[in-house]
Amino acid sequence: VIKAAKDEGNDKIIHEVADLWFHTLVLLRHKNISIKEIETELMRRFGVSGHAEKAARNKSTDEKSS
Repeated sequence: VIKAAKDEGNDKIIHEVADLWFHTLVLLRHKNISIKEIETELMRRFGVSGHAEKAARNKSTDEKSS
């Protein structure tokens, strides 16, 4: 997807994103993860900067390993 976005036109980007999306849906189904769980995670992140989200994720990981 990144390579297509950098080096190709919109048709190639659409093709690659569709492929990624399809395989992501297959993986979610295989792991019994619902779209609702993904939606909940996105809502949790809404309004949180990338840096703040990463810091919170790292804090959570540190707490689990303690």
